[in-house]
Amino acid sequence: ITQQVVKNITGYSEYSIRRKLQEMIFASAIEEKLSKSEILELYLNVINLAHGNYGVGSASKYYFSKDVSELTLNECAALAAIASSPSNLDPQSNASSNRARRHMILGLMLEQGYITQEEHDRAVSEELILNIDDTGRNGQASSWYVDMAVEDIISDLCTEYGYDRQSASDLVYYGGLNIYLAVDPGIQSAMEKYFADESNFPLHSDGTRAQAAAIIIDSKTGDILGVVGARGEKSGGRILNYATQALHATGSVIKPLSVYAPAIDSDVINYASVFDDTPVSFERTSNGSALVGWPRNANGVYRGLTNVRYALCHSTNTVAVKVLQKLGIDRSFDFLQNKLGMKSLVPSATLADGTRISDKNPVALALGQMCYGVTVRELTAAYSALASNGYYNGYRSYFKVTDASGATILSRERNPQRVIGSDTACIMTKLLQGVVSSGTARSITLDAFVDCAAKTGSTQHDCDKWTVGYTPYYICGVWYGYETPKDMTELKRNPALSLWDGLMTAAHEDIIHSGEPIRRFELDAGVTGAVYCVDSGMLMTEACNADARGDRSEYGYFKRGTEPTHSCDTHVLVRYDANGGVARPDCPDSECGFVGLVRADRSFPIPLTVSDAQYTYRFTPYELHSHSSDAPFYSSLYGDGEYPGTSIADRQFNRGCDLTHDDGETSRDTENQDGDIESPLTVPDSLPDTEDQQHE
Repeated sequence: ITQQVVKNITGYSEYSIRRKLQEMIFASAIEEKLSKSEILELYLNVINLAHGNYGVGSASKYYFSKDVSELTLNECAALAAIASSPSNLDPQSNASSNRARRHMILGLMLEQGYITQEEHDRAVSEELILNIDDTGRNGQASSWYVDMAVEDIISDLCTEYGYDRQSASDLVYYGGLNIYLAVDPGIQSAMEKYFADESNFPLHSDGTRAQAAAIIIDSKTGDILGVVGARGEKSGGRILNYATQALHATGSVIKPLSVYAPAIDSDVINYASVFDDTPVSFERTSNGSALVGWPRNANGVYRGLTNVRYALCHSTNTVAVKVLQKLGIDRSFDFLQNKLGMKSLVPSATLADGTRISDKNPVALALGQMCYGVTVRELTAAYSALASNGYYNGYRSYFKVTDASGATILSRERNPQRVIGSDTACIMTKLLQGVVSSGTARSITLDAFVDCAAKTGSTQHDCDKWTVGYTPYYICGVWYGYETPKDMTELKRNPALSLWDGLMTAAHEDIIHSGEPIRRFELDAGVTGAVYCVDSGMLMTEACNADARGDRSEYGYFKRGTEPTHSCDTHVLVRYDANGGVARPDCPDSECGFVGLVRADRSFPIPLTVSDAQYTYRFTPYELHSHSSDAPFYSSLYGDGEYPGTSIADRQFNRGCDLTHDDGETSRDTENQDGDIESPLTVPDSLPDTEDQQHE
């Protein structure tokens, strides 16, 4: 019996002395660890009892529509009779053979004292009545959730007990197990209905529709409440699930986890930290003909001085890379793989052709272009660290699995792990709320009823589209793309975003209309708010208030004790001619005022457009004061092959003042960079009307 258990569990079936010796060794080990009754119970749960039934639990339900505990002596003998030859002795196809065998079994039980003569006689005379239950065998596809849970249980059985996949699968399907799922039937049904409606998915120009997958997880427990693994009606059992089995590169949706959260948690940055949105490096094009900046932003624009709030809100690639450089590659990768459970990431590997691959680099960690990627489930569950006050909850599709007798054989207990501080989680939630209110996820409509925090993402050539976000109730992750990656740049909107909004609105419908108070994102006790200058992250000054672009103040959130305490040293007050241009020393004070410009020491190997370049300042000796209208007043400081950067404008705001025409007559420029007429200043310390929003 023990060797049969080994054979059924391991799946070894080759005819060889080696196999028999292995069985004997394994059987000996089992005999040392388990009692005879435990071994027999294990055997009864894995034996083949014909018609695809493995284990007495499955067979009892199939042949008699009963639980094992309800079987009569005669029915028990009928099942026992099948074991020696399932193809020849089952009572459905071979009634007479089964009857002869079960009568022999009953006779032996009487002979050995297991039953009385009266029990024997009654069982032998009793007619065996079959009540075949073929439920679940009619070809109807199981749900995405059931498939996912089955795969999880098979995997856990292999890990916990050393089963091979086939034996574990047989036990799940035919072993009479009881499985307790974490599913929310209402949410699962709503998700399946939404994905079955083709109108929720855009039709591409080539006449095809891409694939998609989504998962919703309880933000406080990690329980998977619903999952859909592909677009449309589910077509079969245990087919490819794009939410749990397929790997996808993440694009910018990884940035909150790989860069910003660990950097804030370790005090490398804060909510208002400022980085220069300019290229990190310059690389030659593939044909070597030109230099280009790296990385590029999705909108193709370099903005200049940009704080963390704006960078996350608008997915600024350069800032993500620069924050990662300060945080460190190893710290970022360790956080994702070992703290947030992203085991699909590749630390290092060598392919068959000798190529070395790794996800420990800025392209993977800051931009989301991984070697293979992660699953939707991995990524969505990782967001629980932000949604659950800094605790990573992982995920679970089932609570426990018991055998036919009710004994627990698998259990998924909650095991929350603190991975970041609650203050960091709160600040990250505030940042991601900004993505919804004014960033790349601003088309979300659920935010009108329930607080939403979200991040969007897309990979190179828009081959993958993502949205992952959460409310005080649920986390939802949505992926959209083709099975074989395909360019989707034709799409003007992110389909994953509209899918997220539709799915989460459906999931929250009962909550919204319940009449109960709606939960809100609470401000952590360790977090405080403060006003700061957007160009420095420091306290506002007179120079900040004098910025030609208008109000440069912003309100943000900080760990208590880390809020800004020093005054901005990025802004500087600069004399400015009333008719345009940074004033020269000989410009009359009566026609000059002061504006706030920002210090910037930039030098690029190619001409580069930077939105804030025309509002930048560098100290320049009088004799180097340039007055070219299409360059900053300090451009003379640059040599051959060096460029300061300029903004898109007819004339740069920080051009030098020019008091002289070509004919030598003194005059004033009277036209500003927008083509409007400026009035000369009449009060020396007032400011010209130079507000210009073009930089946005």
